[in-house]
Amino acid sequence: MKILPLLVLVAVGLCLAQAPTYQSDFYMECAGTQIDVGYYGAPCIADWNGDDNKDMVLGIFTGGNIRFYANENTNDSPVFNSYTALKADGTTITLPAG
Repeated sequence: MKILPLLVLVAVGLCLAQAPTYQSDFYMECAGTQIDVGYYGAPCIADWNGDDNKDMVLGIFTGGNIRFYANENTNDSPVFNSYTALKADGTTITLPAG
């Protein structure tokens, strides 16, 4: 008999629960063109260059490169017009795929 109140509570909770809502898909653009790095792109949004605007660092599975996109606008309306490959000691950072 102790389980009946629990089952009633669960049933009421399920009846009152609402389905989650999700934001529609959107694609990041660079110079007005959709950014497409193939499969398994790994973006990270952070103020990379210290200008108080959130930039994008994007790891690319195919080829293993890491791109840096500087935000040329505001955090609310980011604009990316170009990218550069991240380098260490003048050499492009490349990570093995897989």
